[in-house]
Amino acid sequence: MSFRDVLLLWLLALVPFALLFLVTRERTRIRLARRFASERLRGVTMPARALRPWLLGVALAASVVALAGPYAGYTLMPVVAREANRVILIDVSNSMAAEDVGASRLDAAKAIAKRLIDAQEGRIGLVVFESEPEVVSPLTSDGDAVLALVDTLQAGEVGEPGSDLGSAILGSLRLIDSDPSQKADLVLISDGEEQGARVAEAVQRAKTRGVPVSTILLGSANGATIPTGHGPLRDATGDVVTTYARGDVLRDIANGTGGTMLENPFAAHALDPLLGSARVAKARETVARVPVDRYQWALGFAFVAFFLGSLAHRGAE
Repeated sequence: MSFRDVLLLWLLALVPFALLFLVTRERTRIRLARRFASERLRGVTMPARALRPWLLGVALAASVVALAGPYAGYTLMPVVAREANRVILIDVSNSMAAEDVGASRLDAAKAIAKRLIDAQEGRIGLVVFESEPEVVSPLTSDGDAVLALVDTLQAGEVGEPGSDLGSAILGSLRLIDSDPSQKADLVLISDGEEQGARVAEAVQRAKTRGVPVSTILLGSANGATIPTGHGPLRDATGDVVTTYARGDVLRDIANGTGGTMLENPFAAHALDPLLGSARVAKARETVARVPVDRYQWALGFAFVAFFLGSLAHRGAE
């Protein structure tokens, strides 16, 4: 016999004090009844009345045991799980702070990522990147936790200026490689300003692994400045920096890996190609050992003891 919360059994230490109180109370009741009421008025007492405190004490002890959650033995239950792994990559370089999509590009990326997370039936991972990728969340089934992490993202938080799309993809593939038995895909959200040199390597690695990389372009080709707390961002010479959304690299990534490319998907059904592409793997069946609860025994015993205590309470005295 084991217990789900064995610490609750410490409450059994209070049962002797409760029993002492009940016995003392019963003896006081009898003494007062004999002092202030005549034998004729008291009538015939219940012979089992003296057992009532002990029955209540036993009932309290059994209730504590039931509360601790006793269980004994196990039953085997089949568990069928369907898992699909998806990693979302979000560009958090300074250029994502540009406000040329009705809000900042990063805010738009976060809103899109949330929709993708809500639609994901399997496990989800989150990676942010500038010139280096950073894993914010490994693959997990806790979508609510990943949603909370998305809300915390800020432009420039990785601290490595520049956008290296290839490194971001390669880093995300390492997350997927931790569970090679499941199909998976990547969704890369960026303004397409590529400053790395590993895109070709990343595309080849993803293609060999059979992992499609879908891309989402955010921003305007007309360009926009990057706001800061002291006005628009300027370069080392003092000139205002203008950032342009570039879709050519993102298009090559999607085409080279069998993914889908979307540009500023803000319309009602613009994200449908990705929302409906949850790559569900074949069912994975496992057997779980589930402990068999036995609290009903202690609870039933406590009920019987309380009931007998109630019967013992009956009587004229």
